Amino acid sequence: MGLEFTVYDVFTILLLLAVVAVLQFYRGRKVNLILIEYTARRFEEILKPRDKEYQWIGLYVGYKARFETPYRSLRRVEVVLTLLPRQSLFYLPIALLTSRHDRLYLFFRYDRRFSSEAHVVRKYYYRLGLRRVIRGIEGMNVGSTKINGKTFYLVYNDAKLASKLVELVRSLSKPDIVNHIAVVPANSSVFLSARVSPKSFDELILKVYSFARSIA
Repeated sequence: MGLEFTVYDVFTILLLLAVVAVLQFYRGRKVNLILIEYTARRFEEILKPRDKEYQWIGLYVGYKARFETPYRSLRRVEVVLTLLPRQSLFYLPIALLTSRHDRLYLFFRYDRRFSSEAHVVRKYYYRLGLRRVIRGIEGMNVGSTKINGKTFYLVYNDAKLASKLVELVRSLSKPDIVNHIAVVPANSSVFLSARVSPKSFDELILKVYSFARSIA
């Protein structure tokens, strides 16, 4: 015997979905706002910028920020924070399949030029492979290493610099939150892509900022 739905059944289902969607909206919005406020506050406390500028991404999706540093060579830090759409009951499952995590992107911009380049990239982070992302990879050394049981690819033209990046990642209590960290001469920057983990957020920013200042 097939399932039969009356108009009342359909109305009840739609009403329940609407109630759940509203509850998810308020709960998800609260979580994302807490993450936005927390990360922005910690950036300001850790970086101690001379000036700052924020730009919202969507309603509760995250923000872009620019922090002017007090250092001569390290001019500014650019931040992009993108959060899962926890406020959307229907889009969240799709985002969990595609984005999978809250993500942080940092760009440390310098006035100086770098002659060396090095990348440490968590395996499987770039689904289409490293060659689609890292320019000039054909002329660099490519290897891999294990950090806390996870495989990371190394792409570099300076073994000493690559070793410093590996040690930085290895020093973290949760190394696997790092997706990609690099020193990139093409745009005079240190780049970081990482998952957002509130428990290790401070440690990550403090250590990466310390590294960025050490090569300024």
